[in-house]
Amino acid sequence: MRVSKQIVIQTASELVDKNGLNNISLKTVADKLNIKTPSLYNHISSLDELLREVAHNGMRTMNEKMFKVAVGKTGIEAIKQVSIEYLNYMIEHPGIYETIQWATWHGTEETAVIFNEYLSLLTTLIKSCNLNKAKTSKILNMLTGIIHGYTTLQLRYAFIEPDKVRLELSETVDTLLTGIVQKYK
Repeated sequence: MRVSKQIVIQTASELVDKNGLNNISLKTVADKLNIKTPSLYNHISSLDELLREVAHNGMRTMNEKMFKVAVGKTGIEAIKQVSIEYLNYMIEHPGIYETIQWATWHGTEETAVIFNEYLSLLTTLIKSCNLNKAKTSKILNMLTGIIHGYTTLQLRYAFIEPDKVRLELSETVDTLLTGIVQKYK
């Protein structure tokens, strides 16, 4: 097998999902690829760069999934579906999600651009609710706080009872949006 940057990133993604962020190293990636660790430097410059690449690929995939579930929907229902898809990605890729969180602290301009695509989707959906446009930023902050906070806190339960956690997330977002609609209509 010929090693490429994409194969290195894919291998690291699989390892981080399987073993967690704290158990990834250039050596573990090289070992999995059956190459010597210094050979990785033909494709990446450091572990941090590799982790950012894993995070960026994960963020792009997560965004694509959220965009797909939002197609053809607007308003509260679309926001609930996007929220559920956010949770689904966390359940399917816990290590990559952990790496995405690491990248929020160690990211680059590219990290911010990819994250802003997610914010842009939510902003569009918020605007489709016909709320006070001047409050869009405030609503976005509340919504992202609930989605991220709730899903992060419930993740360990999501592995045990994913359908229950999805339903509870949907109800939580619905409750938040009911209050937002009442306050900012």
